[in-house]
Amino acid sequence: MEPPSKLRMVSTANKSGAAPSLDVLSEILLRVQAKTLWRFRAAYPSCRPLFSDPSFIRAHPALRPGLILTLAGNNDAIHMTDLSGNVVRRISITPQGVGVASHPGPFYLLLDRTRVRVVDPDTGAVSTLPVDDLQGRVGSSFEGSYALGWVASMGQHKVLRVVSRYHERIEQHCDVFTLGERCWRPVPSAPLCVKFHIIRRHVAGHNTVIQGVVYFLPHRTYPSFDVIHVENNLRIGTNYVMAFDLETEEWRPTMLPGPPAISMTDKDCELKLANLNGNLAMLCHSHEFRDHHRVEIDVPFATDLEKGVWVKEHSIRLKFLMLKPRMFVPDIQLLSVLDDGRVLFYYSGNCSPGNKSLLEPNWRTSICDPRTKSCKNVPQNGVRYIIGMYTGSM
Repeated sequence: MEPPSKLRMVSTANKSGAAPSLDVLSEILLRVQAKTLWRFRAAYPSCRPLFSDPSFIRAHPALRPGLILTLAGNNDAIHMTDLSGNVVRRISITPQGVGVASHPGPFYLLLDRTRVRVVDPDTGAVSTLPVDDLQGRVGSSFEGSYALGWVASMGQHKVLRVVSRYHERIEQHCDVFTLGERCWRPVPSAPLCVKFHIIRRHVAGHNTVIQGVVYFLPHRTYPSFDVIHVENNLRIGTNYVMAFDLETEEWRPTMLPGPPAISMTDKDCELKLANLNGNLAMLCHSHEFRDHHRVEIDVPFATDLEKGVWVKEHSIRLKFLMLKPRMFVPDIQLLSVLDDGRVLFYYSGNCSPGNKSLLEPNWRTSICDPRTKSCKNVPQNGVRYIIGMYTGSM
């Protein structure tokens, strides 16, 4: 909470009718906590341009790293927290949701029970994607993967949905939905089977969006969609990245080569894509945790995606991330990389198979420093899922 003198300065200025200049106001607000900034923003709409100023955001110590968006409560609230664990803002989730305005965002996707929702942190709006016949079956024998991106040339947000059915042969159906419209539109399927999981809490675990293009990894076991004839899958290389263009609503004809150092035959190696400050990155680690002291989490990123040039930017031992030996960590995701080189991961942990449900609030965010080989957890309670890192304006 800010010192009373600062509150009196703003209050006195408004009562006398002579508001302080934006320069003076900026100097004052740079010294208050992020939670107070949101309250001030709501009370004084005329000052909102200040909160959209990139220089102000970079200068404020609480806003510069960004805010963590989490699904909390009884799946009925979104918390925006700083890296100290302070809840800066709460966004309520209503059963039906409300419409979101069309602007660059950023917007985020989340799975609330069986409904997929779009979150606009700038306005606090949370809308619900429409349910069609295919969407209604997601969660039974069908698994849905979603990606949301801004198409700058069209001034629209679009959602790509890939619904997979795991049977004798994997079936995948792709559709696109434009925010503000009513219906999903079918689009061509991917050239290879898109990686997916039958049981997954989040909606975008194996894809990432950069500048209106959605990047996917192929399924490493069944790239040919064939579950029965395994030999058909062995003939297909899987060290590739597939790309879907949200503007043209088509899969790009050429698949992009993945990191050459990755062994695609190592089935214990878990791979995930991530957006590393506007660059395509890949999170690589073993999902065999019995010897977690030796397991490395590597983060190579693409410096020239067309030519397949990848550079390993970050690496950290799993033992620094995990709180307890032999702790079961079913999922690790890359959240962000800070200006000082520290890496933010989030993961579901502190549970063992068959013990705690993955739907319980046990998600954590960890700040890892590769230089000092240390990690620190962000204090968070009752987090059901980490939605993303908000780095936009206020």
